[in-house]
Amino acid sequence: MLADGEQLPSLRTFAGDLGVSLLTVRKAYKWLEMKGYVSVQRGKGVYVKGQKTIPILQPNLPYEWQRALSYNIIRSQYLLNRKKQYYDFSQAVVYPRLLPTQFLADEMQKILDKNRMILATYGPVHGDEELRFAVSAYLKEQQGLPAPPSNLIITSGVQQGIDLIAQTLLKPGDTVVVESPCYGAAIDVFINKGINVLPIEVDEQGLQIDLLEEVCQKRKPVLVYVNPTFHNPTGTLMSEQRRRELVELAELYHFFIVEDDSFSEIYFDDHLLPRPIKYFDRNGHVMYIKGFSKTMAPGIRIAALFAEGPVYDWLYATKASMDIGSPLLTQKGILPFLRTERMRNHLQKLRIALQIRRDTSANILSSLDDSVKFHLPQGGLNLWVSLSQNIDAMALLAKANEASVSFLPGSACFVHEPKHHYIRLSYSLLSDHDLAVGLEKLCEILSTKSIHL
Repeated sequence: MLADGEQLPSLRTFAGDLGVSLLTVRKAYKWLEMKGYVSVQRGKGVYVKGQKTIPILQPNLPYEWQRALSYNIIRSQYLLNRKKQYYDFSQAVVYPRLLPTQFLADEMQKILDKNRMILATYGPVHGDEELRFAVSAYLKEQQGLPAPPSNLIITSGVQQGIDLIAQTLLKPGDTVVVESPCYGAAIDVFINKGINVLPIEVDEQGLQIDLLEEVCQKRKPVLVYVNPTFHNPTGTLMSEQRRRELVELAELYHFFIVEDDSFSEIYFDDHLLPRPIKYFDRNGHVMYIKGFSKTMAPGIRIAALFAEGPVYDWLYATKASMDIGSPLLTQKGILPFLRTERMRNHLQKLRIALQIRRDTSANILSSLDDSVKFHLPQGGLNLWVSLSQNIDAMALLAKANEASVSFLPGSACFVHEPKHHYIRLSYSLLSDHDLAVGLEKLCEILSTKSIHL
């Protein structure tokens, strides 16, 4: 992907960007030079050594011609565990029978019976007007967040919202700060666009603002991506003080904040949540993405992006070039749900069901004593589990797959130097029975010595 003769960063610059030692970068460059990918010119720098020969293809092999092509995907967390297993703890998705699927299907049928021309109509680029008004009312009622319909853009899920922002605001070489660990698919978006991604560790109160300020003093991040409410993967809830401090820092250093809110409805023990970060924003620094897929219907894939100022118009233009607007039928489909008491009842039942699954998971894993450690989240869909240092998550995954068990290796949630003794277990996707059986199987494997380093 790099041009012949293009200069690579200096040892010191690259080490600083990646957060690794000078020795590590030196070894990497030495390896590249040995393989013929770069040339090292003493006193000048390291330069890309272009491919001078045409690869020899074997025409009888199907698709062989594609192997000579370059591509833009550098990283994808979804390649780590593509084979679906029966006891699936790898996906932060709600068990289908806990969702209002029949209600939504019936309502969509009514909409079609009333107006079949919806199937022959493009919706507005920024989203169906009725839906934007309904989302605005929902955010005001549920989050206390004033979000005018004219400042909302409906997207095909939170993931498209993140990608929309990245395409609009970022160019190769820009700096983005993310939490560490971080939602892996967000890392994918930034890395695949050639962005310098700087991770900052989270603690029990969320992103460490003092560490962020140190970064801001040395670098100029364009944006900071955070998942503050039941953070994916750790389940951490960012404190209100940290939320206020983050906005203050954005005002001081002039960066954007991308607030990913996918899980705020899923809180346990009637826990009182702090306001969204966007609530404390007074000058358009925060772009807030509210996802509805997790709690209503993953198959519909609806989210709303709330932005203010000129950036809204820029996002609108990018959305138009991306898909000319999300599908109209699915937007109309969730309208009845947002407007009725059915939604409140559903969310209350969903919280109870998921809290039971969280507690079941915690009780089963606790039987392993000190070989695993985890923080009990106050909401969300995941347990972030720390394994003993002598257990490698990928070796564990291979063994687990043999028993039809899967999980997300923690390495998917780190940017540069992945930590291999973490795993994310999503307790949301399976039935109560399968959840217990699958976790018992995983505990049996963890108790054996075959997965120890």
